Amino acid sequence: MIKGLERDAFVCDSTFRRELETIFSKHWLAVCEQRDFAVDSQETSKFRTLDVAGQALIVVRKPSGEISGFHNVCRHRGTRLLEDSCGTLRNDCVTCPYHAWSYNSDGKLLGAPNMTEVEDFERADFPLVTVETAQWAQLVFLNIDTSATSFQQAMQPLLTRLENWKLDTLHIAHTLEYTVQANWKLIFQNYSECYHCPTVHPDLNQQTPYKTATNDLLEGSILGGPMQLADGYQTISHDGQLVGPIFEGLTAEQRRSVYYYTVFPNMFVSAHPDYVMIHQLHPLDVCTTQVSCHFLSGPSATVDSLAGAWKMWDTVNRQDWRVCELTQKGAQSPAYQPGPYSNLESMLAAFDQQYRQTMAHTS
Repeated sequence: MIKGLERDAFVCDSTFRRELETIFSKHWLAVCEQRDFAVDSQETSKFRTLDVAGQALIVVRKPSGEISGFHNVCRHRGTRLLEDSCGTLRNDCVTCPYHAWSYNSDGKLLGAPNMTEVEDFERADFPLVTVETAQWAQLVFLNIDTSATSFQQAMQPLLTRLENWKLDTLHIAHTLEYTVQANWKLIFQNYSECYHCPTVHPDLNQQTPYKTATNDLLEGSILGGPMQLADGYQTISHDGQLVGPIFEGLTAEQRRSVYYYTVFPNMFVSAHPDYVMIHQLHPLDVCTTQVSCHFLSGPSATVDSLAGAWKMWDTVNRQDWRVCELTQKGAQSPAYQPGPYSNLESMLAAFDQQYRQTMAHTS
């Protein structure tokens, strides 16, 4: 009999702080959309500032489309360099508001006033501290751990399974935003099982019956697998009918399935025959999580054309958030003790194993 995580995992502030350091600072995280960088006719670099795992970061997108990431910290006295949430780099530079040290869009120190007479001072020794970056499925990913496995290697099991969807050719047609009063792990666990679907999601369960769920990734940082569409349904939407053309290159099996994968610690990918849905989690504190739900499809897809899908999933999401919030309230009670998992919750046990192993490797 396998039981779930202990109460402290969901309610303890010190546990949450350790998660930021041990998990979120050492894994690839989906952090924003590529389209968040405004595009105009000027050949200038754009930036966004982000709080990721409790650390202040800058993401820079050059006119070429190349993405770079840096800690939002001046190498002189540690001053916060940029305060605006987004904008354009004036003269393609970041200039410290305190002593005017300036850096180019590659993070190299260009100017350091009144430092030329300092013995042994070399500008090349003081670039901005970098953060690893990647782009995939119209999203920007960061990894604060510069010694981490490459994005391609870390994501290879998922990239291989979703190759036929050609996600880099799609665009994000719509995004739903939520603030959920629940610990990020409760949201992760909820996505990982359909034991609750007949009770919580009767309409969804009619389109993809919960007992058709199977898994082809059973351990590690990427988990999940396909569910079969019921007879008479072509995708998941308000009426179960397609909201766009079926992706070219899908196999017969892929045309009759929906593929659900979790990517530890902050992303869910749901690949349908005609669109792809990606959930992105951003933990705000031990019991609050911001969730972005992106809908990707072909170049002709619009908010209106995908309405049958995103309105259906908005209903499903809100049903999920309600039970996650109820579970958070229950976990806060001193009476809470982890109960046993059913045979339909094997992915929760696999997630717990990954979580415990990662938390055990403290820095």
